Amino acid sequence: MLNEFLTSTLQVVILLDVLGLVAWFVLAARRGAHKTATSSEATLRAASEGTLWSKLTGSRHRLQAGTTVRRVGRSLDDSLAQLRSVLESYRTSLV
Repeated sequence: MLNEFLTSTLQVVILLDVLGLVAWFVLAARRGAHKTATSSEATLRAASEGTLWSKLTGSRHRLQAGTTVRRVGRSLDDSLAQLRSVLESYRTSLV
């Protein structure tokens, strides 16, 4: 009696898992179709908002190109030097 109950319970659980999997794929397909339609509109809107650098840094005003390159170049060199020192200290601690 207990064996039959557990067997039928397992069958119900397996059926619910399969139905959940099918529902998940159906909902993902519906959301994907909706997402692609809105992503093309968002791409057109984002192209007019500004450059990638302004989006990444959050700056809303334009910077002069010469000063930006020098400042970014200096900070990049400083960042790489700091990264090099951190990696070197990590290497020495492993030995």
